[in-house]
Amino acid sequence: MITGEHIFMDSNLEITDRIQAGIIILDISGRVDAATSSKMEEELGKKVDSGAINIILNLKDLSYISSSGLRVILASLKKVKSSGGKIALVSLQPGPAEVFKMTGFDRLFPICDTIDGALELFQV
Repeated sequence: MITGEHIFMDSNLEITDRIQAGIIILDISGRVDAATSSKMEEELGKKVDSGAINIILNLKDLSYISSSGLRVILASLKKVKSSGGKIALVSLQPGPAEVFKMTGFDRLFPICDTIDGALELFQV
């Protein structure tokens, strides 16, 4: 279910969902590390299991991502790709952007500066 409200919030991680132009957008704020990645995995999994194949992850307020977080995003990408979908990343901050670049994940995901730019990727 898409609520447009917080679907998860604790002191280290906040996830909000919404739909824009028919595309699910997850706003992810805080830190995705070993302690919080399971919650992100659960929330992304719910979206994919409910049939979402195109997802935008708005990371403008993500301050840190560990290998656990990268694993969650990669596993979700594999699931949506098997259904013909994709995951786009938006507004990466310098720290997380460096992690994506160092690991080569920047070549696996479209990375856009704005949500509007990411939405254009999904237009047929």
